[in-house]
Amino acid sequence: MGNHAMTKEEYGNLLAEIGGDPVGLPSRLERGEAEQEVFARQNLEFQGLLLLGDAMHQFYRDTLEVIRRSLKPSMTETQIAMVNWHVVSFGRFAAAYHLAVHGYYFETMALARDLWEVALALSALKRNVVTIQELATAGANTARQMGRMSQDVDRKIRAALLNRSNNVTLSADAEDAVETFLVIANTAMHKSKLHMSLNLAAWWKGSAVQFFPHFDSERATAAFNVLFQALWCLLSTLPYLDFALPGSDPRWLNIYEKVQLALLEGLGSGPKK
Repeated sequence: MGNHAMTKEEYGNLLAEIGGDPVGLPSRLERGEAEQEVFARQNLEFQGLLLLGDAMHQFYRDTLEVIRRSLKPSMTETQIAMVNWHVVSFGRFAAAYHLAVHGYYFETMALARDLWEVALALSALKRNVVTIQELATAGANTARQMGRMSQDVDRKIRAALLNRSNNVTLSADAEDAVETFLVIANTAMHKSKLHMSLNLAAWWKGSAVQFFPHFDSERATAAFNVLFQALWCLLSTLPYLDFALPGSDPRWLNIYEKVQLALLEGLGSGPKK
């Protein structure tokens, strides 16, 4: 192509030569059909978890609206950050949940790991383990410096919150649960090792390697559990926003208690308030 600037029509023709006309339609339809098939199966076999996800999404949205109406100009930098972390996490949970219900189980776990990390950061802020400046890697001049500072802060947070010698409120069961969560989430996230291992196992058995999402009861169970455990951790930090949430409002408090109960009944066990 050289330095020739293509016209809109020329560029459209180029893409049509690559993806057909209409561009990409066959694969888009194939993926859509696969996603809908997964959703239909999960709606039959995991309806309770899908309803739990929808209920949590609505509760999170309603809570953010309550917070929005209660915001005051006098909020501190840390308070502003805590609110916006929940705003960002609301979208991240919605994306992870959408992926889960359509069969993208490993991608769901990767996003769930991020929700859990946010919950840890909020807890660390609340307990004065770190400052907002540390979390924002203030003072970093290069990407390498930013990455090193971020890793240092993560180690500091984990040492304070996830080490029983430093956090006496952390039970042995909770410590084991955290370790299990991290193993699953890290394996799903890092170079897609978990997904790759399953594909390779299918390959060597002579089974078909799936191009598009497909229903898998075992993977679905793992993905939903990891996602809702991470969400439970995150929602358990909502009381930290007492400067914006009406703590004396019996309606919100009543629903929040029901959220905790729904997660307890749906998953069996989870973090303390």
